[in-house]
Amino acid sequence: MKVAELENAIDFKKLTIVELQITLQEEYGRKRLKFLTTSGFIEADIHTHEPESFDEFPTLGAALGKMETDPNVVVPEKEVLNVHACVYLKDVKITPLASPDTPTYLDEFVLFTDHIMGLTLADT
Repeated sequence: MKVAELENAIDFKKLTIVELQITLQEEYGRKRLKFLTTSGFIEADIHTHEPESFDEFPTLGAALGKMETDPNVVVPEKEVLNVHACVYLKDVKITPLASPDTPTYLDEFVLFTDHIMGLTLADT
């Protein structure tokens, strides 16, 4: 796939996550999901709607939003090898499977969809 064709591509995992999160938030008042990866659980709030301005986001979220809507690097004729999307997460708790008693907490995190094995509702 060419870089110029990316705007027409859809990552099914990201589409599923965004659609689920919108429904869960609007119909059930739930906003946190828990993702399973090969090494642990990632619990977080995800951003489902594109804002008018990314300047209100923390640094990582603002940079990711700007990259997705107006990339600095333009290489339309290059081939894309890893056609996966990423999900912007806020208020993140990462719990390793090997050491569940030592979670890591982050303000924001970008999760690449090719690392997601599944998801469920977070406990809170």
